Amino acid sequence: MATTVPQSTSHDLDADEPNGLLRVSTLADLQNQSVVTATAHGHTIAVFWHNERAYAVDNRCPHMGFPLAQGICEDGVLTCYWHYARFDLDSGGAFDIWAGDVRTFPVEVRDGHVWVDLREIQSVDERYVLESARLEKALDQGISLNQAKAVLALGDLKPKEATKQIVATTAMFGLRRGSSRNPGGWGDGLTILTAMANVQSHLDADDRPLSLYHGTRRVSDDAMNRTERILLDPLPTRAIPPARLKRWFRDYVEVRDADAAERALRTAIAMDWTPAQLLDMLAAAATDHYYRDFSHVMDTLAKAAELLDIIGWDRAADVLPALTSQWAQATREEERNTWQRPENLVALTEAAVAELDDAVDLAAEATGGWDDELIAALLGDDPQHSLQAIISAWRGGLALADAAQALAYASALRITRFATSNEFGDWDTALHHFTYCASLAQVAKRAPSLELARGVLHGAMVVYQARFLNMPAARLPAGRALAALPADPGVLLEQLSDYCERQGGVDEAGAVAYRYLTQGHDPAPLIAALGHAVLREDPSFHDFQMLEEGVRLAEDLAANGHADAAYRTLAGIARWQAAHAPTRRATTQTYTIARRLHRGEAVYADADNGEDGA
Repeated sequence: MATTVPQSTSHDLDADEPNGLLRVSTLADLQNQSVVTATAHGHTIAVFWHNERAYAVDNRCPHMGFPLAQGICEDGVLTCYWHYARFDLDSGGAFDIWAGDVRTFPVEVRDGHVWVDLREIQSVDERYVLESARLEKALDQGISLNQAKAVLALGDLKPKEATKQIVATTAMFGLRRGSSRNPGGWGDGLTILTAMANVQSHLDADDRPLSLYHGTRRVSDDAMNRTERILLDPLPTRAIPPARLKRWFRDYVEVRDADAAERALRTAIAMDWTPAQLLDMLAAAATDHYYRDFSHVMDTLAKAAELLDIIGWDRAADVLPALTSQWAQATREEERNTWQRPENLVALTEAAVAELDDAVDLAAEATGGWDDELIAALLGDDPQHSLQAIISAWRGGLALADAAQALAYASALRITRFATSNEFGDWDTALHHFTYCASLAQVAKRAPSLELARGVLHGAMVVYQARFLNMPAARLPAGRALAALPADPGVLLEQLSDYCERQGGVDEAGAVAYRYLTQGHDPAPLIAALGHAVLREDPSFHDFQMLEEGVRLAEDLAANGHADAAYRTLAGIARWQAAHAPTRRATTQTYTIARRLHRGEAVYADADNGEDGA
């Protein structure tokens, strides 16, 4: 048994040493001390004399980095002295799954000296495969610290490939098991994962792996203790007319028969339908009823398409069938009293739907050609006027995708103008309305159809119903009030961070974000700061949605020449984040531990003393 604190020695690998081996001590010293340490090429190695044999392991416990040289050896098992993780000395295999295996090194005793071979045994490709497997195992075990370690390692090994690998590994794990909210498949964690993959280019480099870790953790939590889903096969035939197959799918969703709907969808995939055809089928069923599942059906449709953009549409059969149970079970909001009384919004909407055949030109090119009059109509207090404004715009040649984008912007303004005198829970109402409209705008770019045009009209009524959220309307500063704010971009970003660190800074956060943008400063640092403000917290599902949907909408608005609309949308994100922070930050604490270990820092030591305890 080795219980003595070792006498550390430092040694840099020397070219004169034979065959790339490191001499760590004499055999007599090792036998006398039971354990010695040595350092070379960034490795600190612990060499034990146990059961008449020398063993060498990485001195950092794979769990949280404590020096294994301070551990105990008994009967071939090394036990870490901090959290008591146990390892097979010979192979490094861990008996405690939360710890992870420790790396071992070959040892030779020659001419009374102990040599350790530190040469790279595994290639980058081999380590990449191992870390991918480590991630999948950590997802299955629900060990968030190990998930974070794998995400960080994969990003370092192959930065250009890591995001796709992390997303694909995590998504396939989640889709096989379903989720607590949706036993049949897609869960909130998959939406978070995809959303964070979408915004990678907008985040600071240090926040990118953190954002993916948030996704892996949530997918793992969703699937915890769930068995794998039973997957259905497509129909044996491939000779079904597409219109009939689409009709079958919609009919089976209508009667809430998820299994029959899944077989119809799988058959379409097996028949090599294009992505646009598949999305059209799903969108038609999604808009056969109003505002289904409080926006979640439309959100999921957009995110499923975006996930397939990342991992490849050849995996459509793995992803899209996981949506069918949600489609079949989703609420149908036109059945609720609020859609019928005191105004019959359903009757008004159906009258407008009857005009779609003559009004909508599906071949019209999207140019962002909507105007402020359409936005004012959508935000007004006359639902029929809102509907007719959209119909008139379509008759005037506005593309379906442009009308959807205008609707998304109007919904974003409900957040930018959200009155803090509302109950706190009303933020979620505004969020659901916004994510429905923003997701609809993304789907409309991919698969415009008359069925999807119905969704725009449904969304107009959703925005109308939210008018109470802006009574009185919060206003961004203008004129002298705007000019009175600082002009320096660094000061404004620092103020934004501060307002998101304390409760009550909602209006102030929106104001400094708007000031930053209207001063002509580069939007990228502001968006990165908003991302950091979300990721440093324990964000809710809605926080991730608001960040990603808002950033993507702002990006689209700016690309279409609507710069001020983009600024107001980003100011709305800032207001949301300031209203929902700070939180406990337990999630980021786990990630911070993993990052310190990944960087070789000593988690167990005082951060100020610079010692690694080895």
